[in-house]
Amino acid sequence: MEVWITGGAGFIGSALAVELNKQNINDILIIDDLTNGEKFTNLKRFEFTLFLDIDDFINKLDLNLLIKPKCIFHQGAISDTMERDGQLMFKYNYTFSIKLFEWAKINKIPFIYASSAAVYGLNEICIENKSYENPINVYGYSKLAFDNYVRKELLNVESQVVGLRYFNVYGFGEQNKGNMSSTILQFYNQYIEKRTIKLFGEYLNYKQGSQSRDFIYIDDIIKTILWFYHNNHASGIYNLGTNKSSTFNDVAKEIIKNNALYSEDVFRKTVKYIDFPNHLKGRYQSYTLANMNLINKTGFKHKFLTLQEGIAEYIKKLKNNVD
Repeated sequence: MEVWITGGAGFIGSALAVELNKQNINDILIIDDLTNGEKFTNLKRFEFTLFLDIDDFINKLDLNLLIKPKCIFHQGAISDTMERDGQLMFKYNYTFSIKLFEWAKINKIPFIYASSAAVYGLNEICIENKSYENPINVYGYSKLAFDNYVRKELLNVESQVVGLRYFNVYGFGEQNKGNMSSTILQFYNQYIEKRTIKLFGEYLNYKQGSQSRDFIYIDDIIKTILWFYHNNHASGIYNLGTNKSSTFNDVAKEIIKNNALYSEDVFRKTVKYIDFPNHLKGRYQSYTLANMNLINKTGFKHKFLTLQEGIAEYIKKLKNNVD
């Protein structure tokens, strides 16, 4: 296989495979768990050579039955930030990640993996430094634990290793993520179903609808991953966002603009503010903003889509149900 993609039936993994196909790379091994059978809709979008369930993959990896790839794109994870089962979370996000990383290290295979902005927890300053890392859930902690393992091993690795801390990714292909889909998709679905968008009311220092995220469009994520694939001089753990934070009010406004004639009166009639949920208090990132200084030092240069551009493109695809 030319490349392996863990989580290849998921949101980011499938989008990566689609773009690889466009670059005439079809010899792809997909590793995933299809317990949620609806993820087949993502698999339909691209060509691949072989699909392996994660347990079958681990067995073949242990028995050394797999042909070495040119690169491993490790995008698979238990990504539910509300999951409380730490044993399950660590089994896949930490233990399995270490197994795959060690195999790549021994075989000198480039290894590009998905980390997360969840490692920063409630910190509003997000810099790739331990002093800013303080996760508030076991998902974020499992990602940070693996990042720290990689940090200790970086000097011992002869091939490329890249960890990308994704901020708030949105775009076509996330429809199977349910409650873990982007707020942009959730707000869009609310609007289509009931012409109403529910936003959080005032909480802590945030006024109603002013919770703010660094939203990054899926196409920009994929372009960045593939930049590292084609520039294997760069190794390290990097933030991946747009370095711009937008409020939920901003998101609601753009959704309305792409579906109706916008006015402040339409906004007031469409947006409803709800009490901040008790179960999220102390467990919710109300503000994220990626500091991109470190990744820029690698020579990476890319103009990210603005929130307005990204939402317009996304809604167009959702309406047409096309990629």
